[in-house]
Amino acid sequence: MDNGRAALWTMLGVAVAFKLFGALLILQADQSQSAIAFVAATHWPFLLPIFLLLGPAVWWWRLLRARAKRRRLIAAEWREDDLPLTPRLDR
Repeated sequence: MDNGRAALWTMLGVAVAFKLFGALLILQADQSQSAIAFVAATHWPFLLPIFLLLGPAVWWWRLLRARAKRRRLIAAEWREDDLPLTPRLDR
């Protein structure tokens, strides 16, 4: 299973690298509006999964931050070391 995953990520990495390299070569050779339109038209299917995963990734990141803040607040509520010293009335 690990070899299969490594092969998959290697192939995806190579595909991404060649796609970006090809786009950069096209835009370096010709920076006109038609070249930019060509690159955008041929690369949008490549960017679609990134945009589809961006929403859940942002939601997950926000959830992790909220949970961490909740843990800090709960810990601070029960921590007595940081409380100001007050006179005890029961002495």
